Amino acid sequence: MSNGFNYTIDLKKEKKTLKTIVLKQVSEESSEINTFEFPSNDIDTIIDTLYKTRKSLFNQNGTSELYNDEINPIILDTLVELFFSGISIPDLSSQYNLPIQMIKNNLERKGIVLFDEF
Repeated sequence: MSNGFNYTIDLKKEKKTLKTIVLKQVSEESSEINTFEFPSNDIDTIIDTLYKTRKSLFNQNGTSELYNDEINPIILDTLVELFFSGISIPDLSSQYNLPIQMIKNNLERKGIVLFDEF
């Protein structure tokens, strides 16, 4: 599953020195490009900060705590019926604009056993 962006990390092409790192985010759906430049000696601090922030935002399984939110019971009942009728979880996710993991967590709370796809 795509996140909608591609990332690159390069050294900035400078005539004097090669001490600036450029992190580039390119949207797959448009020509939008975001860049972040920082001194190369800050890379360890930035990586450490990203790692700590990721740990604080996500649980030990690597999934966001937001995915543990409960779906409205009426919508959840509909999702259960659609799931049992053969609609895949990714399709439900697209149709209802809900994260896949949130749907899985809520279905499991309803007692539905989900198996990994092969």
